Amino acid sequence: MPEFIFDKWTELYSDKTQALRSSQIRDLLSVTARPDIISFAGGLPYTKPIKAEAIVAATEKTLSNDKDSALQYCASEGHLGLRKHIIEFLKAENISVHDDDILITVGAQQALDLIGKIFIDKNDIILTESPSYVGALNAFLGYGAKIETVPLDNNGLQVNKLKEKLKTLNKKPKFFYTVPNFHNPAGVTMSKKRRHDLIKLAEKEDLLIIEDNAYSMLGFNPDDKFPALRSLSEDVIYLGTFSKIFFAPGARLGWVVAPKAVLEKLLLAKQAADLCTGTLSQVITEEYLNLKPWRPRVKQMTRIYEKKKDVMLGALEKYFPKDTSWTKPKGGFYIWVKLPYFVDTTQMLAEAINEKVAFVPGNNFYPDDDGKNFIRLSYCLPEAKEIEQGIKRLGQVVKSRIELYRSFKKYR
Repeated sequence: MPEFIFDKWTELYSDKTQALRSSQIRDLLSVTARPDIISFAGGLPYTKPIKAEAIVAATEKTLSNDKDSALQYCASEGHLGLRKHIIEFLKAENISVHDDDILITVGAQQALDLIGKIFIDKNDIILTESPSYVGALNAFLGYGAKIETVPLDNNGLQVNKLKEKLKTLNKKPKFFYTVPNFHNPAGVTMSKKRRHDLIKLAEKEDLLIIEDNAYSMLGFNPDDKFPALRSLSEDVIYLGTFSKIFFAPGARLGWVVAPKAVLEKLLLAKQAADLCTGTLSQVITEEYLNLKPWRPRVKQMTRIYEKKKDVMLGALEKYFPKDTSWTKPKGGFYIWVKLPYFVDTTQMLAEAINEKVAFVPGNNFYPDDDGKNFIRLSYCLPEAKEIEQGIKRLGQVVKSRIELYRSFKKYR
């Protein structure tokens, strides 16, 4: 329990401050950092394959070549050399951009905050998937947004439901936010047909789309081809990150690609927030990518995550009760588990931690505290043996919780 602190400045805080929500995932990190707990909570990338020697070499080369520039501020748009690497990443997704179409941010999370800053006024309507990424929900709610949701199924966004939702709104939404590839938290991927249907609907309704593609290259089957929404329309705002694929999350580097008029506003918001993203982390990352080509790393990490995913799916089949179900991701970090409707996973979390295993309760991924019978499991960080043991522990917790509820007649 956090310590209660009397706050005598309460009346001074803005409405935006009052709207801020704590992230239970961030709060869980202090608990899950304990070495005795197997954590499936945070979406923390697996960093063991990143060799310290390579980072040291990149740092030494950067500082020996151009120390003065590396230790100074850089352009608000971001370091040019790193933006050129981003151009190459995006070519792999059939997205054609120039360096002045890109803004480098402090992780993709800052891009979400900047988007909220330039678009959202209090009580503006924002559309998201249901469930949706908690960091996006918190960013948008922090600017006073009213969030309307559209359901997912195993093929991603139900575009027909989005079409129906648009007809029910009393005013035009500012934008629709989506995670089309290997969804966080649901683990599903939007089908190719639905991507084309979404773009057609957006063009017809003049609906701005925010595409969060943090996991885009972490697909397990190289034959699966899912076009980026930005590759289908230049009116899409595209978010990417170095954290999940190309380098270490500790560098805190992401980017946004947007129509030029929008990018100008994002740049102004960025300058007001922090002037520029840290130069040193950018130039070291650039040099690391010069020394360590990114395509082999993507293949290496994809193989690692696929093996972890397979271990977790096998353990779920072995240890979880029959009246539970889960998604089977085609890539990314997450499996979304559905428990019987009467199980409140927010209450179950404390019991799980007592058994030395952690997860994220599903209600965190809804703006209205829905989804309490869901849990998000992340397989990216634990080792295979830990995944097997952790799911075994969690399966016992789930089983005992279901049996407890079913001991009452109304839940039989």
